[in-house]
Amino acid sequence: MAKLARWNPIKEVLDLRDDFDRLIDRFFSKDFDIWEGPRTFDVDIYQDAENIILKAEIPGMNKEDISISLTEDTVTISGKKTEEKKIERENYLRKEIKTGSFSRSFTLPCAVDREKVKASYKNGVLEIVLPKSEKEKAKEVKIEVE
Repeated sequence: MAKLARWNPIKEVLDLRDDFDRLIDRFFSKDFDIWEGPRTFDVDIYQDAENIILKAEIPGMNKEDISISLTEDTVTISGKKTEEKKIERENYLRKEIKTGSFSRSFTLPCAVDREKVKASYKNGVLEIVLPKSEKEKAKEVKIEVE
């Protein structure tokens, strides 16, 4: 017996806004390519006195399938997510799990020490710790208030 679900128009509008925000983010990213497959994932980027920390939720992948590259002021995360087994399209009732290539680039706010960058991937969360360069740490000046 089918169950009726309560319709929530506010949730529908918020979902539409989130989809639109993701579209705009993709359009204005450096690596926008309309023909490329899905490549979005959720990211948190924050910093403390010593490091810039980037956390990305990329579930359902092996760490070997994720690539991280670092240029002067940009860190790029890319990879390819494949289906575990091939299921014919007509057998799907619903398909929301994204597969295909993905790539996102993030501009860093300061120089980092490339030799000390570390990354870990656990429970679908990629964490990249980017230590600030000594030159950047030296730029911070404490000013006493009189």
